[in-house]
Amino acid sequence: MTYSYKTHGTCSRRIDFDIDDDNTVHNVHFTGGCNGNLAGISSIVEGMDAEEIIDMPEIDDASSEDETSSGNILELLSRMREMMSDSDDEDDADESDMDSDDYHNKAVDRARRGKNREAAGICMEGLKKFPCNVDLLADTIKYSSEAGDMRTAAAHYSILKENVPFQRWNWRAFTFSFDYLLKKDPIANEDECRRIIAHYKKYLPYEEKASMAESELEEALGNAESSMNVLKEAIRTYANASQCALRLADMQMDRGLFADVLATTNYGIAASAEAQPAINVPYLYYIRALAKDHLLHKKECSGEPVTKDELEGLKEEYALLLSEFPELMRHAHTIKMRTKMLKFVKAE
Repeated sequence: MTYSYKTHGTCSRRIDFDIDDDNTVHNVHFTGGCNGNLAGISSIVEGMDAEEIIDMPEIDDASSEDETSSGNILELLSRMREMMSDSDDEDDADESDMDSDDYHNKAVDRARRGKNREAAGICMEGLKKFPCNVDLLADTIKYSSEAGDMRTAAAHYSILKENVPFQRWNWRAFTFSFDYLLKKDPIANEDECRRIIAHYKKYLPYEEKASMAESELEEALGNAESSMNVLKEAIRTYANASQCALRLADMQMDRGLFADVLATTNYGIAASAEAQPAINVPYLYYIRALAKDHLLHKKECSGEPVTKDELEGLKEEYALLLSEFPELMRHAHTIKMRTKMLKFVKAE
């Protein structure tokens, strides 16, 4: 779920961040302000549990000597505390003071609790005040579709298409409209999906999500190879298509293309070296280590010599995954088991 907040009294103008189903925080993005300081904040909290971030005393005390950084940190914490609250106090708030972002965030909070129908209703209330607001229209399409109310989703998709030119669509409008059409019927809606993807690429040319959508469409139509080729083309085209790399690496792992996984994950890790990474970087390191593991065992089984450097290097890589990336704890059993299995590999 993506939350968006307009800030107050800080150098940044807006904060966006995602919270996954397992409560981990990703993609913290500050609009405006000092990129260096804000990139540092984003890196600190990336992949952490939301509750852990809220309870971090060194952040909460705003101990940084940089008042700008402290202000942005405290603003982020304030917004996360509001979002993480299980109370429904916001229901008693005066809606006359709510702007479009407030309706969006309130809906996101409902959806995060599994109340998609309520979330759609909140967005529709917001549309009474802010008709043709792109985010609220897109959110209504998403939450209605996820609640199984395809009629409401269809109605608001029509409103979006008829009243908002593609030039004004943002990633939410493109992605949520595409997801709705794909869920409804990928075969019947193939032409419409391809039209959306074409406009997505035209008006948001640096947004890799368009390629992600195209890959999903090909897969839904049963074109597995075409799906992978779309991702490969994105990697060749974009300097930082890290989301495409992660998806492609997973598909390559499933097909046993371990050498390809190494090339793809290396690209993804390099592409994620940006101010605010858009993916789960530790997971890239994890599947890269698994690919190396497969190749090492394949090498031994074929009678090729395995060097001590290769073996010890992989052991060290697994150890670093456990010590440096707490977000990989769900994979800890696999990592520990694979590490034990390396004891049976004979190295020269």
